[in-house]
Amino acid sequence: MVFVPLLAVFVLIAVVGPLLVGDPAATGFEKLLPPTAEHLLGTDHLGRDYLARVVHGGQISLLVGFSVAVLCMTIGLVVGGLAGFHGGWMDTVMVKLAEFFQVLPGIVLALVAAALLGANVFIIVAILSVTMWPAVARIVRAEAMRISQLGYVESSKAAGFRSVRIIWSDVIPNAMPPVLVATSMTVGRAILIESGLAYLGIGDPGRPSWGALLNSAQAYMRDGWWLAVAPGLCIFLVVLAVNMLGDSLNDAYNPTVGRVK
Repeated sequence: MVFVPLLAVFVLIAVVGPLLVGDPAATGFEKLLPPTAEHLLGTDHLGRDYLARVVHGGQISLLVGFSVAVLCMTIGLVVGGLAGFHGGWMDTVMVKLAEFFQVLPGIVLALVAAALLGANVFIIVAILSVTMWPAVARIVRAEAMRISQLGYVESSKAAGFRSVRIIWSDVIPNAMPPVLVATSMTVGRAILIESGLAYLGIGDPGRPSWGALLNSAQAYMRDGWWLAVAPGLCIFLVVLAVNMLGDSLNDAYNPTVGRVK
């Protein structure tokens, strides 16, 4: 209950904040000015208001995190649901497909994609989604295999309902609790990986995220400590909030938690 409002505040700032702060590219202020009443987070080495840059950077980081999580959940539900429900050759093919994408190194793919296609937000989201969806698909597959053996699913099969309808109406809704937990964890992982890539210089230079701000701040740690503290603290708090949310969802959906047998 503490971290859900915190996460909601960050999301609200990312959505509404860019409309309230100034232009993050404006350079008409004093350089490396520490936090003051006029500039709450100071200014950077080019005289830009750092609050505006952190707010706009949060928009990119959260967009990447939530977009990757939604894409991973969508692909995982489709692939894992079909594999777990049908089994047989379809299960074998989809498991091998998931294993192939799971072993692909995301950082290497990002480097290659940045060299060939250019580094932008959409490329980063696509690469992270391609390398992270197998974790969700494995959970969906296991749940689909379990649920497909239950009585109400067998009754639906005996009644002649199509497989697509059974998966959509019976299997996926009952498999959602662990999927939601895994998806919430994916948000934090995606933000951390994107921040790491941006820190290495693999990111959209026109739309810097928190990781890119950390990359720019490392050369001014002695004279502008706030340049690293602000985006680093934002990454820490957001990832902590989504991970605690995932733990809370796991406790809420797990009927054995808190019970002594």
